[in-house]
Amino acid sequence: MYLAPFFLNAAECRLLSTMKLMNTVNFLWVLCVLYCGVLFGQEASLPYGARLLPNGDFELNGTILRKQAREIALPCRFVLSEGALEVIVAKPDGRMHETLLCTDIAAVQVQAMLYLLGAENGSRLPEQGRQGDIIDLFVEWQDDKGQTQRQRIEYWIMDTRSGKNLEPAGWVFVGSTLRNGVFQADYEGNVVINYSVGATVLDSPDPAARDDDTLHVVDARKKQPQEQHKPMLILKPRR
Repeated sequence: MYLAPFFLNAAECRLLSTMKLMNTVNFLWVLCVLYCGVLFGQEASLPYGARLLPNGDFELNGTILRKQAREIALPCRFVLSEGALEVIVAKPDGRMHETLLCTDIAAVQVQAMLYLLGAENGSRLPEQGRQGDIIDLFVEWQDDKGQTQRQRIEYWIMDTRSGKNLEPAGWVFVGSTLRNGVFQADYEGNVVINYSVGATVLDSPDPAARDDDTLHVVDARKKQPQEQHKPMLILKPRR
């Protein structure tokens, strides 16, 4: 398991002080507890902000780490119902005019939780070095009958080159970087992008994604779950 990108040194821990969600010490303690308790089944007292669910999963600040399924679920909402996409998942202070989904969960928390699942970040493309792990994205929601529904994120994305829905190639865990102690993905408001410009946690594996911002549009034919359906974004590493 590769945890080094997050647990590096005191300088990198400065990024956590920029987050208003929780203080640095508590956030690191939460991660340590989740690492030991969720992955190895060790008992530990849960810190403030985390709770053990009846099925054994952990919830942290609205994000659920599903132990057996080896996936993360975080609350989200649809933004655009039509138009061009450059972002797949944005923060509320991100590029809301060109994103499919929005989440209030901090990008630094998403990245940390992916590390806890054993995912490794790396280059966007294989020819740039070791490619980051591929993460599949789904949207999960409750339908009008209370039944859980689940669909790949590509279901709502059209590839303008083929005129068909985007192939489920997954999303590359590139990971964000620090600059002057600030976690850049949160600074720019990105969690997942498809036009590969800017800091983000997940990026497109498409070689053309950096050169063309017209590759993807919302599939306006598809019905989108509304907030009353409690949509959740699911991140699931392939390996």
